[in-house]
Amino acid sequence: MQNIARVFQETLQFLAALARPVVGSLSDNRGLAALSVVLAFGLWIFVTDSENPTRTRVLPIDITVQPINVPDDVAIASDIVPVRLRITVADDVFEDLTAGDFEADVDLDGLTVGIYDLPFSVRALTGRGGLRIDEPLTETVKVDLVRLTGKSVPVEINVIGSPAFGFVMAPPVLDDETVLVTGPQEEVDQVSRVTATIDVGARTTSVDQAVRLTPRTDRGFLVQRVNLEPSLTGVTIDIEQRKFSRSVAVSVVTDGDPAPGYNVVSVSVSPPTVTVSGTQSFISGTLSIDTQLVDVDGADETVVRSVSLDIPSGAEVAAGSRVVTVTVTIEPATAEFNFTVPVTAANLGPNVSIVGALPSVAIKLIGPFPILSELSPADISAILDLDDLGAGTHSITIEVAELAGVTEAAVTPQAIDVVLESQ
Repeated sequence: MQNIARVFQETLQFLAALARPVVGSLSDNRGLAALSVVLAFGLWIFVTDSENPTRTRVLPIDITVQPINVPDDVAIASDIVPVRLRITVADDVFEDLTAGDFEADVDLDGLTVGIYDLPFSVRALTGRGGLRIDEPLTETVKVDLVRLTGKSVPVEINVIGSPAFGFVMAPPVLDDETVLVTGPQEEVDQVSRVTATIDVGARTTSVDQAVRLTPRTDRGFLVQRVNLEPSLTGVTIDIEQRKFSRSVAVSVVTDGDPAPGYNVVSVSVSPPTVTVSGTQSFISGTLSIDTQLVDVDGADETVVRSVSLDIPSGAEVAAGSRVVTVTVTIEPATAEFNFTVPVTAANLGPNVSIVGALPSVAIKLIGPFPILSELSPADISAILDLDDLGAGTHSITIEVAELAGVTEAAVTPQAIDVVLESQ
């Protein structure tokens, strides 16, 4: 409220100064217009300050004090304590202020080893909300200067990850094998190496880049308040493709023959293709990869085996594809057998008899070899059905009794002449 009263009082004084010459010429329209503008401006100032007042308060942000003009032969032993400020600024800007809106530094020009309480300079880098620095909460900062020391330490590059499958990498080549570490004696003594990390995971191209170096102790902890010269170094890692890959067919290799009378009907493999890798010459000349031998010798039924692939030396197969499942389908062979079978009469009438002996016929059967090979003429019936025929000469078709698993292909002759006579 004190700010509002002050602004209002200043505004009234300003308005009075402007209004005096205007009041003397109220009959003049221009004077009246000027008075209107002045009154409106004063009202705007009053309302604006009421809604968004300007206040003075302590900024709850630490402002880093940067040393400038540091002599070449000294180092700062410990971090300079940040400072805080009392500022005046509009309410709507106060909450948005950051340390980046201010700049503070302390001049070390001409100083030598020792502990100093030094004045510092601070500046606002923005004018938003009428920002004004009233005063820092402390007038000086403590600076501890020690003699600058240095030493040379080796550079180590930590390579993480692996290149893409089939690619290999060479050892890293550094632009700088060592760097100069300078700073306070205590900190410099802690530094045993400087390191940087490069990730080559799944890369297929060489690395050629600059990396930022960090000083570390022999246990890997980061060391503060030291300088590195240089702080960046170039790293080259050659990555090249040594193995090539492609998908090839799996070729099943069988050994032996099925049992007599059985044939291999089909051969299948799962998976039918695999991805192999190797040298470029191997890949370009390879269309398939064999399995280990699958034994089918003497088999009389389908053979299913899990077998390994016969992987050539220097080649590799993708993980999970080194063993395949082979199915060799075996079924009985189809054969033709010829049998000479005597004809047997059936349904001969009681008052007639057959003149002469009945002949034999040739019968051709088709079916699985194992079944046919077990048959003999005695197992086959060639029937002459006389169907109670009377005396005379008759041409009768030969009937062959059905046999399980086989098919009648031909009967020679198909019919014979039979002479019947009365008794």
